[in-house]
Amino acid sequence: MSRPMDPCRGLRRVLLVQLRNMGDVLLCTPAVRALKQACPEAQLDFLTGATGAHALNGSLHLAEVLVWPAERGARWRMLRELRRRKYDAVLDFQSHPRTCWIAWTTRAPRRIGIRKRGPRNLAYTHLVPRVSTEVYQPRQKLALLSPLGVTVDPATADVRLEAAVGEPERARADEIFARHGLMGDHLVVAVSAVSKLPVKQWGAERWAVVADVLADAGARVLLTSGPGERAQAEAVARRMRHPAVWDYGSTTIPELAALYERCALWAGNDGGALHVAAAAGIPTLCIIHHGMGPTWSDTSQGSLHRYLEGAEPTADGRGGIDALTPAEVTAAALDIFETTMRRGAGSLALER
Repeated sequence: MSRPMDPCRGLRRVLLVQLRNMGDVLLCTPAVRALKQACPEAQLDFLTGATGAHALNGSLHLAEVLVWPAERGARWRMLRELRRRKYDAVLDFQSHPRTCWIAWTTRAPRRIGIRKRGPRNLAYTHLVPRVSTEVYQPRQKLALLSPLGVTVDPATADVRLEAAVGEPERARADEIFARHGLMGDHLVVAVSAVSKLPVKQWGAERWAVVADVLADAGARVLLTSGPGERAQAEAVARRMRHPAVWDYGSTTIPELAALYERCALWAGNDGGALHVAAAAGIPTLCIIHHGMGPTWSDTSQGSLHRYLEGAEPTADGRGGIDALTPAEVTAAALDIFETTMRRGAGSLALER
C-alpha cells in the first residue's frame, strides 16, 4: 500500500506567480498561507507586478517578493535569475500565455497551472481543472496546492484574504482619522465609488444617494480612491448633502487596509479595493456585473460579504449594473450597517 505523499518532500524553494492585478494578488493569499503552514521550512518567493508587490510587501509567509519588470531587457535578466535559483516547484496562479512561459523557463521539476485552452498547457508538468465562475477565486488558487500533496477541503477551506498591516500603517490611519474628525463614537463607512474601467462605474450621483442615506443613519462617510481616481471620489462628495472625507492624501495598499480596519462597512464598485476591504476583515457590499458575484466575493456560510449583481445585458448592450437602483443598494447597505451597529462593531477606536 502506498504511503500518502509528504507535502514538503523536496520543496526547498517554491516560486508563486500572479503578475496582475492587485486584487487578484490578494486573492492568492489564502493559498500562500496554506502552503506555508503545510511546509514551514520551504522558501516561498512571489513574482508579481509593481502594484501586486505593494499588496504583498511585509507578508510573513514570503521570503521575497519579486517585481516583474516593464522593460524587455530587464525581463530577460529576471528570467535568467529565476532559472538560476533552481526552484523545486512553480505555482502559476494566473496561467496566462505570459506566465506559462515564465513557468516553463524556470525548468522547475514541478510546474503547476490551471488547465485552459491552447498550447500553454504544455508548459506545465501538472494541471488542475479550471473551476466554474460560481466558485470564489481563492478556492481555485488553493487547488494548485494539490499536486504538491497539500490537500485542502474546498468546503471548509480558510479563504480569508490577508494584507500585511503593521503598526506604521495603523499609525497613518489613526493620523488620517484624527485629522479629518473621524475619531469618536460614530461608525465610519467606506465608500469606493471609483473604477478605472467605465463599465464598472455605477455612477457618482447614485453613490451620493447611498452615502447620504448611510449618513442619515448616523455614519460618517469616507470616500476612498486609488491613483487616478481622486476626481471620481470628489464628484461623489460634491453631490452629497452630508460632508464626506475624500481628500486625505495618497496611501499604500497596507495603509488603505488599515483605514478599512476602522470602518463598519465597505460599499463600492467591483475592483481591487473590494479585496483590500475583505483582507481588512470588515463587511463588504459590492456592485458587480451579472454572473460575477460568486467569483469575486466569498458567499460561504457566515461570510461578512455580500454583492448585488446587475441585470443580464440585453442584445443591444443595455442592462448591466445600471439596472441596479439606489433604493436596492441603499436597502442592502443599511441592513449591513444596522446589523453592525447592533453588534457594537465598527470603526470605534481600535485597541492594539
